[in-house]
Amino acid sequence: MKKGLMTSVLLLALAGAAAQENGNRDANNKIVRGPYETNRFFDNIFIGIAGGVNIYHGENDSYGSLGKRLAPALDVNVGKWFTPLIGVRIGYSGINAKGWITGQTLYAKGIFDEKAGVYNEKFGVSYLHTDFLWNFSNAVSGYKETRTWNFVPFFGAGWARSYGNGTNDNELAISVGLLNNIRLCNLVDLTLEARHMFVNQRFDGVSRGSRGEGMTSVTMGLTFKLNRRNFKRAAAPMDITPYLNRIEALESDNTMLSGKNKALTDENTALRNRKPEVESVTVTTVSATPVALFFEIGRATLDKKELANLDFYVKNALEADKQKTFTLYGGADKATGTADFNRKLSEKRMQYVYDLLVNKYGISKDRLKTVAEGDTNNRFSEPELNRTVIIME
Repeated sequence: MKKGLMTSVLLLALAGAAAQENGNRDANNKIVRGPYETNRFFDNIFIGIAGGVNIYHGENDSYGSLGKRLAPALDVNVGKWFTPLIGVRIGYSGINAKGWITGQTLYAKGIFDEKAGVYNEKFGVSYLHTDFLWNFSNAVSGYKETRTWNFVPFFGAGWARSYGNGTNDNELAISVGLLNNIRLCNLVDLTLEARHMFVNQRFDGVSRGSRGEGMTSVTMGLTFKLNRRNFKRAAAPMDITPYLNRIEALESDNTMLSGKNKALTDENTALRNRKPEVESVTVTTVSATPVALFFEIGRATLDKKELANLDFYVKNALEADKQKTFTLYGGADKATGTADFNRKLSEKRMQYVYDLLVNKYGISKDRLKTVAEGDTNNRFSEPELNRTVIIME
């Protein structure tokens, strides 16, 4: 009989394994197994009720018929899934157990089977237990809320009580089993369960024979799933290392630029506060000497002092001999800025002076040539003196 029961349990296991459905898969068709967000206390709660048969395994079971050993079974439980794989439930299992015995023991019913030479035995059973559940389907195929069949082995332990004929016995018991959850809808599962409970051999009122006895239960019922009934996969943690490295690099650049900005500010302040140099120029001939017009750093317009110098030069040189041509050399200092920036800045400075000569003073365009040197031909040792436009024959 025990072999038959074990065969039934094995068939349930094989059926459950064969009924696995693939769960979540990634872009490479690999099964995704979490992690999942921690659920709240009342999420993934379930309540189950089932009925079936109990078959007790005692000292003299082989003497009587199997049909008279079948007793009604009832399972009531409540539990919770903590993760898609791990759950716990507490429950009641029992009602009755039947068997055969060779003598008038505590639970013998007094009905003697003369052919087999045994008495009929019957007693009540109450098994209060805690079961630890492992969802094999989710473990193998990945979590899937809508899977039709979930195959769940479990291990349990608790307090077992036999009673009848005004007496009782209390024992510690352990149990193992297979739970099959067959999804009917979002709220309800059909359950098929096979469980075997192991107890001390005196549980049936007989203190002799085998050291251990037990009871196999096969039940079918319904499980009702309450509140939130699924698990949400946690988002993969973001690698922020590239962002941290970028922030660090920007902070370093900002520190460097702040230092350069301070140096340029100090330099500009020193130039503004420098006393103007007065040069005496004696014009001995009508030949025009070169004139240098100085610009402030980064600017392409002249201040009042330099505009006065230009005005003096035009009136005393360019207008003195209207047959001569002059060349405007635009420059920028190579101590600051890039070569491309300085080239464009020198063009702006040169064009600015050119426009003044043509539009303000009426100098013919035919008398003017332009050359933008950028920072390629710094004539002076001090950078601020190379921020200039030089006019010469």
